Amino acid sequence: MSAPIDSYVRRVRHLLPGPASARAGMLHELSDGLHDAAQAHVRAGVPAEDAEARAVAECGPAEDAAAAYRPELTALQGRHTAMLVAVLMPGLNLLWDVPWMIPGPWNAPPNPVVSALSRVVTGADLLAGCCAVALILLMMLAARRGRPATSLTGAVGVIGVIAFTVTLSCSVAMMVANADGPSRAFATSWIGLLVGSVTVVCACLLARSLARSLRSAFAAAARTPSRPAPAGAAEQPGRTERLGR
Repeated sequence: MSAPIDSYVRRVRHLLPGPASARAGMLHELSDGLHDAAQAHVRAGVPAEDAEARAVAECGPAEDAAAAYRPELTALQGRHTAMLVAVLMPGLNLLWDVPWMIPGPWNAPPNPVVSALSRVVTGADLLAGCCAVALILLMMLAARRGRPATSLTGAVGVIGVIAFTVTLSCSVAMMVANADGPSRAFATSWIGLLVGSVTVVCACLLARSLARSLRSAFAAAARTPSRPAPAGAAEQPGRTERLGR
């Protein structure tokens, strides 16, 4: 890739948070459009280096190019995060019920505090999952109507962060409350290590996706394009589904 176009595309990439594969597809489309424009100038008699610089200038500021792509990329990120919340939060809650179906020293009757905290965690996880499903449906409806999903992506991030924080806080409190008995036995057992490892991996994936959704939503809300979308940046029907995550 030539220097002017390479620098421009790198700048747009820096300004675009979101799913890596979808972003790569959009940037490839932008690069192709810039090269096509540069080649058209070369055919018109403009020197190659000047043609590339002119193509970049005609495309407009990198901020405007990023703003043209951002709504679609934000919607993709929001949908990806919503699916993770809908699957992982209720799923992890069910996963933590499995050890209590297996005989072991961790199966001692829980004290009232632990029981109450467990109900809070279950309620938060199920509520977050239901909200995520509802937001996925709203995002699909917004896509059909050609409306941005910035606020919905932000809502996914906020709901997910709240539920994640409640679940983590209550889980730590339960471990502390049972530190001298069931919790210690569970933490050193094979099932405890397995469930704990799966939980850590899933929690890291979820936390990263939540952070990306909030970043994408804030960036999309703060910046709007000040001029028409550059070549290759116009949204094409069905492209979101084709690019995927």
